[in-house]
Amino acid sequence: MRNSAPIALLIILLFIPIQARNHPPPCSTSCGDIHNIGYPFRLKGDPPHCGDPDYELYCDNHNRTILNFHAGLYYVNNISYAQRLIRLVDINLAAGNCGLPYRSLGLEEVVGDGRYYRQYFSPHATFVRCSKEINSMGSCMVPCLSGNTSRVYLNYTNYMLYDSDITSECDIIAMVLSDHKVDQFPSSYEEIQRILQLGFDLRWAVECRDCRADGGYCQFPTQESSRFHCSKEDDYATQLRNAILFLAYVFVIGKVPRFGEIK
Repeated sequence: MRNSAPIALLIILLFIPIQARNHPPPCSTSCGDIHNIGYPFRLKGDPPHCGDPDYELYCDNHNRTILNFHAGLYYVNNISYAQRLIRLVDINLAAGNCGLPYRSLGLEEVVGDGRYYRQYFSPHATFVRCSKEINSMGSCMVPCLSGNTSRVYLNYTNYMLYDSDITSECDIIAMVLSDHKVDQFPSSYEEIQRILQLGFDLRWAVECRDCRADGGYCQFPTQESSRFHCSKEDDYATQLRNAILFLAYVFVIGKVPRFGEIK
């Protein structure tokens, strides 16, 4: 019995490093106005055990937190860990300057990403270049991008526009996600600019990403929920539900007025 104490101490000393490897100490870093950056996020340069590499942020020279998402750069305005929401603003639009976003981003790229998700019907601001003047969109003309041979307009809708939704004289050149759903659409370019300065939310789900990596796909009970069911490809009920949602989406998009025909 007299030798039991040293043996017990040895076991404890061996157990502590194992526990430290399996449960690394929590990390919390800051950049500018974004404090307590924690899992799943990490700042570039943090220790390897901090956060998840798929959710890496970085701090620029002006002490602003930035997310590189699909080659676009976005200021991080807020992170809500309780709701699993990160609010982003395109760095080219954050100051209300005239011009295009750093990179075009639509709902399809978010849906196909796996790390984040959004509602099926999400507000979008769409930059459209037209070979002739569209009288009904005159107040939404982007002055710094328009000239004698073409006009660029910024159109705001509660859904994502496709080429089939605009007239043949126009082409979609960029789009931006938004979270400002409107009953009465903004009537000027300046109004839409102010809306885009507010940014948009992405909801993250690390478990959903892991589900997709394992060959499944995520089924959320509601678009606002962070809880989900990991469904496999042979899940007939889920496939049927997704098919119905897709057909409903096509039906709605098929009923919207064409760009330039809105009075």
